[in-house]
Amino acid sequence: MKILHLPTSVGGHSWGLAQGEKRLGLTSSVLVAQQNWLEYPADINLNIQNIPLKILRLEKLLSTFWEIKNKYDVFHFNFGSSLIHFPAKYLNQVELPFYPTKSKLFVTYNGCDIRQKYPTMQRTQIAACHNPNCYNGQCNSGKLDHFRREGIKKMERYVKHIWALNPDLLYFLPPEKSSFLPYAVGVDDRGLFPPKLNHKKIKIVHAPTNREAKGSTYILAALEKLQKTHGQFIDVLLVENIPHAQAMKIYQDADLVIDQILIGWYGGFAVETMKMGKPVIARIAEEDLHFLPQEMATDVLKTIINANPNNIYEVIKQCIEDRNMLANYSELALEYVKKWHNLEYVASITKYHYEAT
Repeated sequence: MKILHLPTSVGGHSWGLAQGEKRLGLTSSVLVAQQNWLEYPADINLNIQNIPLKILRLEKLLSTFWEIKNKYDVFHFNFGSSLIHFPAKYLNQVELPFYPTKSKLFVTYNGCDIRQKYPTMQRTQIAACHNPNCYNGQCNSGKLDHFRREGIKKMERYVKHIWALNPDLLYFLPPEKSSFLPYAVGVDDRGLFPPKLNHKKIKIVHAPTNREAKGSTYILAALEKLQKTHGQFIDVLLVENIPHAQAMKIYQDADLVIDQILIGWYGGFAVETMKMGKPVIARIAEEDLHFLPQEMATDVLKTIINANPNNIYEVIKQCIEDRNMLANYSELALEYVKKWHNLEYVASITKYHYEAT
C-alpha cells in the first residue's frame, strides 16, 4: 500500500505520521506545496512560493496532480485542504472528483482549518475566538466560517474517514465518519532531557507561534509578575520565528514548558517537549474529553498541568515553588507520550482505516 500525505506540513504531523506508517511496513511519503518558515521535512516539496505568477502556480499544482494521481493507493490530506484548494475563490478541493475510483481518500483537520469563530464563542467562554485580533481578525467577518463549512461538505462526499487533532474540532465534523487522532509529531528516540531541578533557577520556555491563539498575553503578564516576585528562581525564554530544528535544541534546556491556555488542548510543541521529559502547562477543556478514548481522557488530566487565563500566575508560581511536583509531571509526561503519541500507535489507527474501508 502506497500512501501520500499532502499538501501541507502544518505542525509536522504529516511527516511524523508517515514515519510511523513506514515502521508498520507501509510505503508512506509526504508532499508539501510550499515550504513554511518552520521548515518541517518532506519527501516532495513543490516550493510554489518561489513561483511569482499565480497562473504558473496553478499550472504546477495541476501537473503535479496529473503526475501523482495514479502512483498511490491512499491520499491523506491534511489541514482540511487538497492539493488544489482556493476557498476564497469558491474553488474547494478542486481535484477531489478526479482521483481514480480505486484510490482511497482521507483527511485530517488540524485546528483553525475547521474551527469556527462564532459557534465556538457561543459554546465556551474561554477560547481564542473571543479575541478579535486572533490571526489578525481574519475570522471576524464570518466568511472563513462559511468557507470551512463548505469545505467540509465537499470533503465528506469524497473521503473515507475524517480525523481531528484537537477534540473540539469534532463539534464541526460529521460524527458518523469522524474521530479523534493523537498528534504524530517528533521522533520517539530524540533523547531525554529531564528538567534540571537542582539548579537555583528553572528555565521556563514558551513558544508563542501565534500569541493571540495561545493566550500569550496572559502567560507573559504572569511571567512578568513572577519576575518581580520570584525573579531569582526563574529564567524565561520565548521561542519565536526560528526554524523547527533550531527550536528543538533550545527546548532541550527547558525545565518547564508553557504551551497554550485558550484552545483547550495541547499542540505538537507540547508533544515534542514531553517526549524529552518536560513538564507542560496547557489548558485542557474537560467538556471536550468525551471525544477521546476514556483511558486517554483520564491520563491527560493527570499529565498536563492544567491552567487557564484566570489562574495561570498561581499555576506557574506553584511549579516554581514545588520542584518535586515538576519532577512528578516530568515522569508522567514521558509515560503519556510513550503510550498515546508513539508514532507506531498513531499510525496503527490510520492503517486500520486505510485497510478497512
